[in-house]
Amino acid sequence: MAGDTTNPTGSNQQAQSLDAETNAALATEKRRERTLGVYLLILPILLTCLLVAIWPSPFTPPGKTVPEIRSLWNFTDQVEVRLLMIVLVSGALGSAVSAARTYANFHGLGRYEPSWTWWYLMKVPIGMGLALFLYLVVRGGLFSASLSDSGAVMDTANPFGFAALGALAGMFAKEASDKLEEIFKAVFRTAEKPPVARPKIDRLDPAAKKVHDPDLTLKVEGSGFDAKSTVKVGDKTRDSVFKNAGLLVVTLSSEDLERPGKLPVVVVAGTQGGGTSAAVELAVAG
Repeated sequence: MAGDTTNPTGSNQQAQSLDAETNAALATEKRRERTLGVYLLILPILLTCLLVAIWPSPFTPPGKTVPEIRSLWNFTDQVEVRLLMIVLVSGALGSAVSAARTYANFHGLGRYEPSWTWWYLMKVPIGMGLALFLYLVVRGGLFSASLSDSGAVMDTANPFGFAALGALAGMFAKEASDKLEEIFKAVFRTAEKPPVARPKIDRLDPAAKKVHDPDLTLKVEGSGFDAKSTVKVGDKTRDSVFKNAGLLVVTLSSEDLERPGKLPVVVVAGTQGGGTSAAVELAVAG
């Protein structure tokens, strides 16, 4: 028709372009998902092989009667370094197994989300760190064998126990974090400070004064007072004598009684955190 200005060919091309972009994005996500799956498939196998390669075992060289600690990969002769490596690799293995299991479950259910990719990648280093922290806590608190005696270290610190500790810390990272938090709070627990009573004024004795009254003594009765408590009349601090936790004797100033009115009286606690009492008014009559 002459008045029809629509372009069906252009609309189809635009739709096809959008479909192509969507398909390309989906293909990229699928590729990343497959790459992550292969990574989580191969990583536990590699870590298992590494753990077997560094695992210590007694070996008696020809011509000697004392066994030595050897492994398929003798990267060091230091026993403590071997234990550290066992714990780190075990933590990484536990984390890798946990991540692979989670990936397999969500992938099988069709609920895998690409935004969780970094969670899968960070799972392994987090597990290694937690395994190391737990090892340091347990190793430092339960075993006292000297570093100079490698035989005593290996007899006391069973590598199977530490490997299991590292693997469990990697698999159950949240539970391991909670246990470390519990240990930290137990070791560095501070005594709770008793609550400080806030001073309270029940009554003033006398409740009223006369202008230019020669008797400048005022008794403040209440609770929560201490030897360092101070009394303010109006906005000025006045001399006071502590009698007990319920009585302060204040000496007013002559300027407090110069004119009739009402003077607010408050007690400020001398102990930090005690605060200030509510104000009670002293009546000054003419």
